Amino acid sequence: MSINRIIGLIKKEFIQFFRDKIVVALICYHFVVCIVLCGYSFLLQAEHLRLVVYDMNRTEQSRDLIDRFLRTEQFNLDRYAMSMNEVRQRLDGSRARAALIIPAEFSRELAKGRRADVQFITDGTDANQSGQSGGYASKIVAAFNRDVTLTRLNREGISLTSLPGVANAVRPLYNQGLREVDFVVVSHILVAGIIGGLMLASTSIVREKERGTIDQLLVTPTRSIELLLAKTIAPLMICLIATVFSFLVVAWFNVELRGSVFVFFTFMVLFLTSMIGIGALIGCLCNNTLQAILLSFVVWFPATFLCGVATPVENMLPFMQVIANVFPTTPMMYAINAIFAKGQGFLDLWREALRLIVTGGILLSLGAWVTWRQWKQ
Repeated sequence: MSINRIIGLIKKEFIQFFRDKIVVALICYHFVVCIVLCGYSFLLQAEHLRLVVYDMNRTEQSRDLIDRFLRTEQFNLDRYAMSMNEVRQRLDGSRARAALIIPAEFSRELAKGRRADVQFITDGTDANQSGQSGGYASKIVAAFNRDVTLTRLNREGISLTSLPGVANAVRPLYNQGLREVDFVVVSHILVAGIIGGLMLASTSIVREKERGTIDQLLVTPTRSIELLLAKTIAPLMICLIATVFSFLVVAWFNVELRGSVFVFFTFMVLFLTSMIGIGALIGCLCNNTLQAILLSFVVWFPATFLCGVATPVENMLPFMQVIANVFPTTPMMYAINAIFAKGQGFLDLWREALRLIVTGGILLSLGAWVTWRQWKQ
């Protein structure tokens, strides 16, 4: 094995990469632009929901309840409706996402010390927003009930500043601000690595087939193992360089990195090795670039959505959890979040590192073996 030949082949891969301006643009898009777009748009927390209000009571107490809804960041006023038919039209036309209906006897029932009903309607076409808005409404109404009870007790001569009961103080660890963008940015660096590893490895092999240069390479003194190393090392280096630019997005969104950059890139190398192994296997199975891209997306979809980007792995069906743990994205997802948010290192993440080493070794060996067999033929 000649080091000089391997270096020359790696240079050739870089030259071919930078000659294809579209591929360069796609890598920049996935590692930078796509993460920025997701950081601004891929947020599941419901805020600024349009609220239509139908106040049939129109008293100081009903206005106080309405103001409590509108003072939050979760609700914006759509309009004051004049009838239930108008409320239904706003919800049916998706011009409002929720509705607050206060009946005419609202303040009268409160004055008598009886239960006063209000109705809160959410648009269930988006189950996530509907569930969150219902939770927000429950908290606002609970706070309103507490203040009404305290006011009534103080009026009757029972001096209280708070109601007896258990104080529920929730303190989130690690991401104390509950900034959803932190998770989105970090997780989409992983998604970019999936796409980059699959695409670069598969298309670099398929490109040689399409141009007929693979036969020229195989009749040179270059050995198959040297060519395989070049096809592996070059995509790995390109993806690592692109990940450096992803850290500009991390700085843009002020995502705190509590752990070590060295630990992060070590895990990134192990993860990309697995993806490149799958990409090499795809490149051997396909005869043109279009097939390679389409087959890469067949792998990309389960690898992305079964690793915990959209929903925790624990929420999935048992057989789906088994499939999720087969992909190297699942341990990498845990590791990358632990490095950024918790500041964990190799001693804490050795299980995930071992899984990535085993998975990467198997996938890379399988891809290299199939590629070598095809070239020998």
